[in-house]
Amino acid sequence: MKPKYLAHPSQARCIDSPVEQERLLAMGWLLTKPAPRTKDAKRMRMLRTRRRAEGWVGLTLWLPPDQAAAVTAVKRKNESYAELLTRLVREQGSS
Repeated sequence: MKPKYLAHPSQARCIDSPVEQERLLAMGWLLTKPAPRTKDAKRMRMLRTRRRAEGWVGLTLWLPPDQAAAVTAVKRKNESYAELLTRLVREQGSS
């Protein structure tokens, strides 16, 4: 049986098992469709795959407002956050 996208008001999952599909539908879950892919999705997937193969690491960082302001204060003009992080780590390591 083909996997189906099932959505609960608080979450969505792709379910392969027909038994699990029927169980969730009986509990009030709804069938849904995945979000349409953007025109750049293929290019972005290829870039992500290539970077992973080259050893790149993706990071997501959440900071509270006061710490974000402190980071922004030491960021140089035209410096990316990746460059800022690298610079600060190198400066910290040399002292």
